[in-house]
Amino acid sequence: MNKPKLSALQALDIAQEYIDKRNKRNRSNNHYTPWTINGDINKSVQHYENFIGLTGGAWVVEIDFKEFEKFLVISDVEQVISFFIFGIDRNKLSKIYSQLTVDKLLQISQNYNDKYHLEGETNPNHGESIFFYEKFEGVEGYSWIINMKVPPSPFGGGDMISLVLSDEKECVEYMFDPSGYPVTPHLDDEDD
Repeated sequence: MNKPKLSALQALDIAQEYIDKRNKRNRSNNHYTPWTINGDINKSVQHYENFIGLTGGAWVVEIDFKEFEKFLVISDVEQVISFFIFGIDRNKLSKIYSQLTVDKLLQISQNYNDKYHLEGETNPNHGESIFFYEKFEGVEGYSWIINMKVPPSPFGGGDMISLVLSDEKECVEYMFDPSGYPVTPHLDDEDD
């Protein structure tokens, strides 16, 4: 068993610093519920020697969220937030094995972005842009969501697209455009 580079307290500090910045950024939104770390220290942080999508160990910090379970995953090697996990029971976490690593996800996303001229940019702190789900509509098996910032459209909508990737197939299944509509540029390309 390898000794973790971070201590549980250091992992909690990384998570708390991120949450504090996020809560401060979103204070003006009246519908925003501030995030907090689960108050039970025995539940709030857990170290895994091997973990979903990462090379090396990870610290998983549980966010106190009322509707479903939410976790921040901190790379023990890079000592930063690597991604989020939504809606997976904490008891299942150690039993999940993904095909894709975070590096491979970013590579697939960038290739898709370039091939279909999406003009997207992943957040430099990519952990804020990557989400892992046990189930996601239209995807067999585990799925990953990568959010990318895009230039604003003259037709309206937001400035974000979300690529929905299949862990099993190791590819983009579809994406949500800046207006939130599901689209499939790779299938549209085949129709031509």
